[in-house]
Amino acid sequence: MEHEVDDDYLVQRAQEGYLDAYAELVSRHAPLAYRVALRIVGDHHDAEDVAQEALVAAWQQLPRFRGESAYSTWLYRIVTRRALNRIQRDRRPDSLDLLADQPDESNEPARTLERDLTTDAVSNAVQALPPPQRIVVVLHHLEGLPYAEVAAITGSSVAAVRSHLFRARRTLGTALAEWR
Repeated sequence: MEHEVDDDYLVQRAQEGYLDAYAELVSRHAPLAYRVALRIVGDHHDAEDVAQEALVAAWQQLPRFRGESAYSTWLYRIVTRRALNRIQRDRRPDSLDLLADQPDESNEPARTLERDLTTDAVSNAVQALPPPQRIVVVLHHLEGLPYAEVAAITGSSVAAVRSHLFRARRTLGTALAEWR
């Protein structure tokens, strides 16, 4: 039985120049980078670009990584900043497939249509949020990160994260009132 090594060990080895250690980190965390990027930028192609740019940036910045947070938290921060830069300089996408990970357990066309309409409504409502609110919704509600980790990733306080979430929930509640 092979024992899986932790991220800290892989980071240390990658910092020593072992490319296979960084390749393992990329293998573990590329899906996370893509998923977060997609949920922030809202476009599959842009998300692929953002995730790839973030992983390259993480490699380039790895010598400066001090391990004060988990590697995944540090990578979330890089992905989030890159995604925010992308949405600030690009157009707004038409749709964001936030619920793409949800399995469709029904073959019934009516249920599939309803699910698609709901997904589009939620996606569009989240995409319409201001970037600071969108980012905390993605990281907390969709990625399941605790307030403290979202604060660390965004470089803000827990109080600011809670405030952004409160405003985002209120806005989403209004925008999605017809779906209740």
